[in-house]
Amino acid sequence: MGLFSGKADDYVVTQLASCQAEILAYIHSLLPGDASVNDILQRTNLVIWKKRQHFELGTNFRAWAFSIARWEVRAFLKERKRKSWLIIDEELAEKVTQTMEHVSQDNPMTDLREALDACLHKLNEGERELLTHRYHSDAPLKVFAEAHGRPVTSLKTSLCRIRASLKRCIEAAQKRAGIQSI
Repeated sequence: MGLFSGKADDYVVTQLASCQAEILAYIHSLLPGDASVNDILQRTNLVIWKKRQHFELGTNFRAWAFSIARWEVRAFLKERKRKSWLIIDEELAEKVTQTMEHVSQDNPMTDLREALDACLHKLNEGERELLTHRYHSDAPLKVFAEAHGRPVTSLKTSLCRIRASLKRCIEAAQKRAGIQSI
């Protein structure tokens, strides 16, 4: 390390710290939506540090760091491909991306949520209260049973019946709207 210590190390550390966000954004652009982006950033930082002696002072540090990041992404993809049993064709990936762009504009979850809200309004007050307790309360079902003078098994049966009713109602609403079930 001899010749490349002290001020030169300080320069690399300063430059690396100042362009961390840019390197991360660059890796994100190469691997959009991939959960491994932060791992690749760390690998890139490690390689930059190990190869700091090869950096020529006075040249473009950012370009040098981006080049290392690009090689780390390539190595990651090669490693993933080797370990993965699923290989996606680039043409297929492009078609999926284009399809997803159109699907995201017509969000089926919005339609599903609207159908659920409409179906919930069709339930009687007691059924809505039971659902609210079950899905929006930390209290056990036993607390609700004691407060309403009903056995827990009866409430479980009611919940099962209510969920089945909501499912039928939502499917009917989707059918009327011409939406495929999820």
